[in-house]
Amino acid sequence: MKKLFGLLAAILLVFGVLAACGKDGNTQNEDNNKQPVSEQGDENTSKAEEAFPVTIKDASDTDVVIEKKPEKIVSLIPSNTEIVYALGEGDAVVGVSELDNYPEEAATKEKVAGMELNVEKILSLNPDLVLAHGSVATLWEAGLKQLKDSGVTVLVVNDAQSFDAVYKSIEMIGEATGKTAESEQLIQDMKAKLDDIQKQAASISEEDQKTVFVEVSPAPEIYTTGKNTFMNEMLEVINAKNTVSDKEGWIPINEEAVVKMNPDAIITTVGYVENAAEQIKERAAWKDITAVKENQVYLVNEDLVSRSGPRIVEGVEELAKAIYPDVFGK
Repeated sequence: MKKLFGLLAAILLVFGVLAACGKDGNTQNEDNNKQPVSEQGDENTSKAEEAFPVTIKDASDTDVVIEKKPEKIVSLIPSNTEIVYALGEGDAVVGVSELDNYPEEAATKEKVAGMELNVEKILSLNPDLVLAHGSVATLWEAGLKQLKDSGVTVLVVNDAQSFDAVYKSIEMIGEATGKTAESEQLIQDMKAKLDDIQKQAASISEEDQKTVFVEVSPAPEIYTTGKNTFMNEMLEVINAKNTVSDKEGWIPINEEAVVKMNPDAIITTVGYVENAAEQIKERAAWKDITAVKENQVYLVNEDLVSRSGPRIVEGVEELAKAIYPDVFGK
């Protein structure tokens, strides 16, 4: 259940920029060419409002019209929430899912979605915009239709499975909230950090490249991730080889198959099991696997490597430090 819910769900800190005050000898003329911060804020708000109305083709192939800058936003999945906060619109968020836990403030918002959608609670919050998600659009189709029929603007954000798709999600939410400039800057920051990581990874020779098995669901029903998934792309970025890169998506696998793969490192994202990495090392059938013998089994933060939001780059960094500590540092 946790794994499936993880699929439904991905943040950078909100950066505030204050104008620096210049000085000259005449205090009456000080900052003569600058507007007061309050006026600058009014100007930014005015520009954001001027961007509306806006029409966005969402992940359901629907042309969604947003008449004015949203003042109350409901987010139905953590990755959307993290993007909204990263764009500086956290104060507008009035409702989130039960899995929302970042930033801390998000966890204090009204809970409107778990395995089911609480349509009545959402309507009681009187939102200007509901940010849905492609991964749950079919599951919650009836509820989303009820919201639309009640006059609520619903935007279905794409179910991102790559960095480029995450950038698209950020662009979409930026446009929907009047934060296009901020979304562009956020994307550029993410790309720059990824580029730095790739440059470091380029120093890893083919001989030193490690094979990695990723466990996203534990025994007795072990699942891993193949190509066209975030985890596979992350491993490629850090110059590591996914042991199942020849298969696609979420893959069930047995213990014997992993023994034959004999990975150099094992990564688990199973944070809901106590001592997940230790449990893997204690599997009798895996005692001769290189990763187990050399104690190269690591638990990484599931939220960082599975949520298709700004913090996905942090997930890459965490993987890099675990698999190649000599290159990226612990």
